[in-house]
Amino acid sequence: MTNHFDVVEALRHARHDWLNIMQLIKGNLALKRYDRIADIIDEVARQSSSESEISNIQAPSVSYFLLTFNWFCREMKLEMDVAGDVFSLAKQEQELLRICKQIIERLARESTLDTENHLLLTFLFTDQQCELTFDYQGTLQQEGQSLVEYAAQEPAVELVEVSKQECVLLTRFTRS
Repeated sequence: MTNHFDVVEALRHARHDWLNIMQLIKGNLALKRYDRIADIIDEVARQSSSESEISNIQAPSVSYFLLTFNWFCREMKLEMDVAGDVFSLAKQEQELLRICKQIIERLARESTLDTENHLLLTFLFTDQQCELTFDYQGTLQQEGQSLVEYAAQEPAVELVEVSKQECVLLTRFTRS
């Protein structure tokens, strides 16, 4: 964030997100759906932990893009999960940002607006590498043809599966 406006904007979005969560809890409390409240709290804790881990990859432009994506995109919801011991991706930051932006923005553009679209981005850290899995569930226009073409052109990206309702892409970054 480069100026005061960016900080204020980030705080506005964060406050809005927390108010939505509080409304969900309050509504379920009124309905005496205590099990659902526990689920909401567990989900928020898991998501917050993943966001914290994303911040630890030492690639600020990537963290910024991923952590603010849902604030600006209405076509699909991005969720993240992190597994394994996080290590620095600072040396791969520009390549990681390029690939994440290309895949995520392409999925958002290809998403139809009449369904709920969801992307789970999983970072799997092992001793030797970080594997990113982009697992899209929703409805894609033209059965994801542009994603097939993209994966064919991008050697660092593997297309695992594509259909009108699902797309799974994979990329790996070696530990440096």
